[in-house]
Amino acid sequence: MDSLTQIVLGASVAGLVGIKPFGRKAIIGGALLGTLPDLDVFLSYTTAIDNFTFHRGFSHSLFVLAALSLFLYGLVLLIKPNLNVHKKALFLVIFLPLITHPLLDSFTSYGTQLLWPISSPPIAWSSVFVIDPIFTLPLLIAVIGIWFNYRSKKWQKVNRVMLMISCLYLALGQWQFWHIHQRVMQDPITKQSNVFISATPLNTYLWRVISYHDDIYYEAVTNVFDKQPLSWKVHTTGRDLLNGFNSQELQRLEWFSRGMLAFRKQENQLIATDLRIGLKDYYPFTFRIAKGEDQGKWRAIPSEKMPEPEVNLENIIALFKS
Repeated sequence: MDSLTQIVLGASVAGLVGIKPFGRKAIIGGALLGTLPDLDVFLSYTTAIDNFTFHRGFSHSLFVLAALSLFLYGLVLLIKPNLNVHKKALFLVIFLPLITHPLLDSFTSYGTQLLWPISSPPIAWSSVFVIDPIFTLPLLIAVIGIWFNYRSKKWQKVNRVMLMISCLYLALGQWQFWHIHQRVMQDPITKQSNVFISATPLNTYLWRVISYHDDIYYEAVTNVFDKQPLSWKVHTTGRDLLNGFNSQELQRLEWFSRGMLAFRKQENQLIATDLRIGLKDYYPFTFRIAKGEDQGKWRAIPSEKMPEPEVNLENIIALFKS
């Protein structure tokens, strides 16, 4: 999720458990710890695909963050031994903002490596967009309120209620995901295919569905109230362009995206696109991965990220009209 959301989530959960013993310090600490895992964006790897796929890696691991929580807890007690009287609250103020960050990220489509260093595919429950005001706004209201009224029992209660509302919104998204998944899997087009379902930008009302086959993929937009058969649009995956090409970077991208890739040739270069994230004509994670050689063969090159296309508001509005 976006940084503002992670900040207010961290501040809210820290305020829930630490506002009484620590006052505003709990809010500040929760806000800082809530955004700490995303500092991995400042790490620069060798290639663009490495930067893409190593983000939300070790810094989002439940194992790493649990260990970091214990370390910070011990460090704070070493520096401030008088906080021993609030040991439980102190640990939770540290632990909850850190651990809720990757858990929230896992509700998006990007992919979060919760079990790092175990090499399982990234977890992506895909039931909320990376920016969703409906989730963020209640938390923002609560955090602003308790910051100015941290001694107020009324605002402490408001914080609890707003946090519950945001959590129920995530639960609602998961219920919609399950409902749509059940209907999608009954469609004959999805048989023997790789199926991907995700919430569309800024809402959980409209859902994007991909049925991915080897040479083509089908795409549809639906919602839980739609009783009509899915209206599919067909696209080519471009996998025939590979012509036997493989590389370590392509293998990692396949692993990270669970195979949801489209390929095209542009200026004698092979371009790979992650179809999970974005919309038609707007896919932000597109990479140059190879250059053409004689006899239609490809030579692997260090991947480069393509410039992101401009957001087409007409396409987004058209989704709501479909």
